[in-house]
Amino acid sequence: MRRFARFLDAETTEKLIQSFLNEKRLIKRIKCLQTYRCLGIKTLAGSELYERLREKREKTRERMKASLDLITKNNKSIASTEQQNATISCTNIELQGQQAMCSTGKTKYSLTPLNITYSPGVEQLDHEEKQICSVHRILPDVYLHCKGVMIAESRKCGGKLRLMDARKLCRIDVNKTRKIYNHFLSKELVQPPS
Repeated sequence: MRRFARFLDAETTEKLIQSFLNEKRLIKRIKCLQTYRCLGIKTLAGSELYERLREKREKTRERMKASLDLITKNNKSIASTEQQNATISCTNIELQGQQAMCSTGKTKYSLTPLNITYSPGVEQLDHEEKQICSVHRILPDVYLHCKGVMIAESRKCGGKLRLMDARKLCRIDVNKTRKIYNHFLSKELVQPPS
């Protein structure tokens, strides 16, 4: 721009610079509008709604990520404490000349319960459901989704629901689905087909 400034006076140079800046702003706005059009948004009101919902989704995603990070951190600290305790107990057992193995000769691994204290949806669970989620490492919102879907499907089918149908509905680990299904059977929320 300095080269233009040599040939033009200050006022004309300022107008030239402003026109370049306006051009960049317009190009940016056109690209934004084209993006909205590709997303299927056809009105400015729709674009404003999209932006509000996008911000809300990003905040929710950040909160979920923070919750998962906290859960992971808590579980790692619990696991490391239990591992240290297991190491100490194994050392004591070895000192006594015994082996810390199962009857089959293989070491048994057990997962620590999931800390769901700060997980989304935990306030909607009763004590027994919290225990199931914690022991079987199921997030509360996933459990609530499975519960709603399974009960709704059971009502559609006259109160009866097969385990295979429950697995298709929940789309989570088959063993976790079985635990949830068995819990609902014991609570008589669903009934097995006769």
